[in-house]
Amino acid sequence: MGGSGRNRYAVLAVGTATMLMFGTIYAWSIFIPPLEAQFGWTRSQTSITFSIAMICLSLGMVSVGELSKRFSLKACFVVSTALIAFGLFMCRSVTELWQLYLFYGVCCGFGSGMSYTVWTTNVLAWFGDRIGFASGVLVMGFGMGAAVLGTFASWLIYSPLGWEAAFLAIAAIVVLEGLVAVRFIASPPARIAALAPKRDRVGVNLPGSRVVREPSFWLFCIWRSFVMGLGGAIIAEASVMMAGIGSSVGLATFAACCLGAGNGFGRPLGGVLYDRIGQFKTLVLLPACALAVSVAMIAAYVFRMPELLAAALLLEGVLYGMYAAINTSYMRNTFGQEHLAMNTGISAVVLAPFNLVFPLLAAAIFEASGEYLAFFLIVPAFSLLSLAAGALCRPANERLMKRCRAETAEEIEIEAEGGLGDGVSRAGDGAPSAEGGVDPWHGTPIR
Repeated sequence: MGGSGRNRYAVLAVGTATMLMFGTIYAWSIFIPPLEAQFGWTRSQTSITFSIAMICLSLGMVSVGELSKRFSLKACFVVSTALIAFGLFMCRSVTELWQLYLFYGVCCGFGSGMSYTVWTTNVLAWFGDRIGFASGVLVMGFGMGAAVLGTFASWLIYSPLGWEAAFLAIAAIVVLEGLVAVRFIASPPARIAALAPKRDRVGVNLPGSRVVREPSFWLFCIWRSFVMGLGGAIIAEASVMMAGIGSSVGLATFAACCLGAGNGFGRPLGGVLYDRIGQFKTLVLLPACALAVSVAMIAAYVFRMPELLAAALLLEGVLYGMYAAINTSYMRNTFGQEHLAMNTGISAVVLAPFNLVFPLLAAAIFEASGEYLAFFLIVPAFSLLSLAAGALCRPANERLMKRCRAETAEEIEIEAEGGLGDGVSRAGDGAPSAEGGVDPWHGTPIR
């Protein structure tokens, strides 16, 4: 069925459901206690699993930019589904750490990253006029995976079936969802593809080779990487952080699921906020809120108040989701749709080291001191750094737009003087090409 015959809200709904199924990677903290209890692994050893998964998530995201040019988004999605299902299926029989790192960390992480980029690229092509809303709703599913499937997995883990059955059941769900969703990956008709946002309009189309030379890109990476890296560490160990201040198993599991729910619901909230108040106000408001939440988490941990920490974790999840939702919107508005898959992937790769360092830091602090207080104490400082970077994004983007307009004006002048007799554009590597492109949905050349 061609793209012209599809309702764009159906594409968004299916994409959201798929992201929910594939967002199980964020439910990792649910599996920590039973695995440590059965195999005697330490916190640092189990934490590496989530770090590997986050790094491979980033690599999977960036891989789609190139793979979609050679094959198609559908083919990339099939591969991502197979990787996740295989990884989960094999996790049911792990006995060694390297198996856990390979099957959960590499297979599930890389597959989830591929699926993430496939669906953000596919859906945002249908919602050029409402990219904040669409990206927020779409990645809500990714964040909600920990709450929805995490709750289901927890029920299986603490039933007579055990953690092995949890991995197997989720693998089966992923396969079924993938079989349905693959039919909804399609290019939009021309009238839909031409839709544009009312504010923060896209002004350029820059490839990754140009994007990585722009200050606005690196400021944005600083804006999101520190807060999301720390947030990822909290997500990875939320339930055991709760247990460390006297929480019951039930409340700790509930708090971890609330964090996942906040991660999910925060994504459409971030998208709506982005559409309503614009890019630059959003980049300042979110780190200010993150600073307030970090102070609340410190208070909850110092005074050993599990209920307050559970509420703070919910808000932390909301903010993490809002930060995550802004990534694709910022990349599209600032650097264009044409190279969105690659540029989004590159920004994810920049985030990867932070997803490795901060969970390991949290685990090391716990093993050295027996608690997470020192970890929570560093969070406000990085929230302030994010706030400063967000405030600097606006002038950096304005300078980028001025340079691009100047390049375009110079190109027009050269063409008018007959300087491009061969008909080849010299507007820079950020100029879109009229020919030779590839349709990422079908892997066919654009003519």
